[in-house]
Formats: sequence, C-alpha cells, structure tokens
Amino acid sequence: DVCRLALELEPDLGLLCVDFMDADHAGHLGWHRLDPGHPAHDPQQAGDELVQVYEAVDRACGELIDAAGARWDEEPTAIMLSDHGMRPIYWTFHANRWLEEQGWLRYRARSLQRLKHGRIPVVAKVDQRLARTTRWYGRALDAVPLAPRSSADRAFSDIDFGRTRAYCFATGGQIYLGEASGAREDSGFEKELAAALGAISHPETGEPAFEVKRKEELYRGPFMDKAPELVILPRDERVHVESSRRDWPSAFERHGRLDPGLFYGYSGHHGQNGIFAAAGPGIDVGDPPIGEITEASAWILGLFGLVAHSQDGRPGSAQSAYSEEEERQLVERLRDLGYE
Repeated sequence: DVCRLALELEPDLGLLCVDFMDADHAGHLGWHRLDPGHPAHDPQQAGDELVQVYEAVDRACGELIDAAGARWDEEPTAIMLSDHGMRPIYWTFHANRWLEEQGWLRYRARSLQRLKHGRIPVVAKVDQRLARTTRWYGRALDAVPLAPRSSADRAFSDIDFGRTRAYCFATGGQIYLGEASGAREDSGFEKELAAALGAISHPETGEPAFEVKRKEELYRGPFMDKAPELVILPRDERVHVESSRRDWPSAFERHGRLDPGLFYGYSGHHGQNGIFAAAGPGIDVGDPPIGEITEASAWILGLFGLVAHSQDGRPGSAQSAYSEEEERQLVERLRDLGYE
C-alpha cells in the first residue's frame, strides 16, 4: 500500500526501490522448519513459512509491476536482485576457536571490559584502547591479581592483541592478522596461515573445507587497508563460519541446537550467489548485464541515460565522511551496542 501511494503521490517518479527484508528473516529463522535434513529439524515443529514468505514477495512484486503499468500506461522495466543467496547451516566452524587451538589467538586472563556498563565505563574504554594498540598491556594486566577476570562470553577487546597473530571478526569468514603483534607485516605468516586454513577438512567428507582468498582477490578501492587479509569461503555452503570467542569444545560442530545467544539462533545463513532478473524496456534477453552486485548501480543509471563515474560499471572513488578519530569513536559506539 505504501508503494502504491508513492506511485500516486509522485507522478514524475522514475525509480522505485523496495526492500523485502522478510525474505531474509524467513531464511535465517525458518530453514530448519522446512528442511527435513537439517540437523535441528523437528518433524513435530515443521512448517513452510519460508515458502509462504517467498510466495508473498512474488505476489507483491507482480502487483507493483501491474500497478506501475496501469499508472503510466506503459510496460515498466522491472529488476529483481538480491545481495546474497540463502543456505542452510548444517555445520558451524568456530574460526576463533580453531585459531586459538593453533596458538595464533590468545585471550587475556584479566580484563576491565566488565566495567563497561558500570559506574566507570571510561575505564573499560581505556582498557579497550590499550589492549588493541600495545603489545605489553595484556600481559601486564594479567599479572595484577585484583583485576577482574575475563567473562566466559569474551568481548572483542578481551583478545590479547599483543600476542595474537590472527583473529576472525564479524561474519563471512574474515580473518585479520594481528596489528599490535606485528603479524600483519609478516608475509611469511600470511602464507603459512592461508595454507593451514586451506588444509582444514570437512567434518563429513574429509575433503578441504575452505577456499582461502587474499584481500587482493576480493577487494579494491581506497579502503583496502581496512579489509581482512584473508577470507575463508566454505566449499560446502552448509558450513557457517562464525567469529564468537567462546571456549567451544571443538572448532567444527554439527548445527543441531539453535542457540539465540549465538548468531541469533539462525538455522540458515547467507550464500555467495544471489538472484538477478530483469525484464521490460531496455532489457535484452541473454546474459546478465552485470557480473557482480557492485556494478548494478552504474548499470541502472545507464538505463536512465546517465553515465556513472566508472565507464566499466565499477564504482567510482569514495571518501569517508568522517575523520579517523570520528570513525574510531563511531566503531566503538557500535561495539558498545553489541555490533561487530
């Protein structure tokens, strides 16, 4: 209804974008209910909500296309795309647990992060800064007997960065080399780590579980220095790579229990390949006009006769709207809210 209202209120509307987030949420939360082969599937709790959501999205798209055609008395150009696919999670790979087992990730025994939500949160912020930027701080605080011990569900700043060679952060198998420890400047260690990650076996087949990519193979642009040095991509997309810092019994686990405290209790996760479909004026039948999603905006502008900054459809140069200090403060605030 809101989209139909937009069509009525904007007679010169040239582009309408609609984001159907329900399809994403249903895939994350409902896959195990639909998939009888999922480790967390319970026949008594089976349901096809995932299919119902996709059918509802399909109907909504059809209704909007028809409404636009009726409004302007001509066939509209319709584009459907997703920035990722959706796959079930059959196994979870705890990347930080594996790095810890190899001796490349170390945690602090004592930490002031417990004070973050207390009366003196500034102490936790100073602790966070020192832990991430100095080599000696983690060991020095560990030697203070009255300092609080790190919690079982460790914070990101509970990593002993001065002794950590590599860590996994956020989603998608992003592996960063230690800055404070000097590992980031050690090309020999990067090769050693990439080889070790590539040798990890799939828990069921015994075949290599991951394809290991270096940042130069995936990223480009002015912020390359912020990208992870390595990214591990599961060859079997039923494997989910996660970056929590719990003391898991093993690095690889069957995903048979949905824990809301870990990855929101999801039973499905993002796949590498999304969907792209287009029809209407300006669309030729044949191969997709874009090779990756970063080219989509330039191609859409081309449909309006506009030229993007980059003639090959790749995004133009970008500059941060924040200073380094503002960006650091923004990241810290997001982490305080639980984002990583």
